Amino acid sequence: MVQRGNQGDRGGSDIRRQLFDRVKPAAAWMGAVVITAFLAGCQPSTLGQATASPVVRRAQAEGRVVVYANTDMGGPVVAGFQRRYPQVRVTYRELTSSQIQSAVLAEAASSAPVADLVWSSSMDIQVKLINDGYAQTYKSPEARRLPRWAVWRNQGFGVTAEPVGFAYNSRLLPPDQVPRSHAELLASLRDDPERWQGRIALYDPEQSGVGFMYLSADLQKYPEAWTLMEAIAHSRPGLYVPGGTILSKVAKGEHLIAFNMNRSYADSWAARNDRGVVYQTPTDYHFTVSRVAFVTRAAPHPNAARLFLDYLMSPEGQAKLRESRLTPVIDAADGASPDGATPIRVGPALLANLDQARRDRVLREWRAMLAGEAADGASPPR
Repeated sequence: MVQRGNQGDRGGSDIRRQLFDRVKPAAAWMGAVVITAFLAGCQPSTLGQATASPVVRRAQAEGRVVVYANTDMGGPVVAGFQRRYPQVRVTYRELTSSQIQSAVLAEAASSAPVADLVWSSSMDIQVKLINDGYAQTYKSPEARRLPRWAVWRNQGFGVTAEPVGFAYNSRLLPPDQVPRSHAELLASLRDDPERWQGRIALYDPEQSGVGFMYLSADLQKYPEAWTLMEAIAHSRPGLYVPGGTILSKVAKGEHLIAFNMNRSYADSWAARNDRGVVYQTPTDYHFTVSRVAFVTRAAPHPNAARLFLDYLMSPEGQAKLRESRLTPVIDAADGASPDGATPIRVGPALLANLDQARRDRVLREWRAMLAGEAADGASPPR
């Protein structure tokens, strides 16, 4: 029997409270953390700061920037920006990726938009919003630091390059028994299926946008992807939406291994909760995913949004991302990514994940595998 987790358990924010005040959301749909960062009395550093550039001057005149993000790991970035530009007040609202999408659409149609910049790991949703005209074009002077695959139309900017692989319980799974690759995991599932019954956890691709994006990427990259997914399906996996729930259940021993887990998130979670959860980079291939940022079309403070975007891509901002345990995209630009890394490009290819007909075919095949039957006589969709 497939185990499906509580869809509502998202886990708590761990951003340092001494730097941020929590502010009640202004709208009912914002059932999320709202953080306002304003470090009174901080003096701006001059190291690496453009001198009186028009964007800086206009941003300071606007005096505020509102950021929507789907991570609680943005504390060091926000604090660093605020120290450098104390005249620009930052309001950081932590929402789910679907809430971000709904907010951008609703605010663009309203007379009182709120978000200036949105920043999310749901790459396909971000690309769709950009493709549908909800982003501003901005030729950032900092974008030259990024690899070409991380920038799309000077509108969408991937500011991280986070590996996706396996996380496992090191107390229950000895190092010599940890699958080192997708091929090893498939071989182990074939050789000893009983051992893996109920022992694998992953994002539910039917309920999680990130989970479906990972499944789609595997299908396009790995020739044995459907064979592996069928073996996982037959192992009665635990299917969940929040990554924190997956890692918590691995830590408790309810599952041995989390399949397709973001390393940045896993490392951060383990550091805060249980260092017995360890990440394994697959040796045959793995993806890097980016948190994509863009300035919204309806931004009330567009220059402050551009300044925040510049900061995210600057050497200082990238260092703050690393401090947050988010892998900076400049690591990939510098060739520091582990062997086998395949970046998911920021661009229109991601729109295929949102094609309803393709999505239905993929999920129909997946549901059939969970049920232990063939979906139809055709070849599985890619």
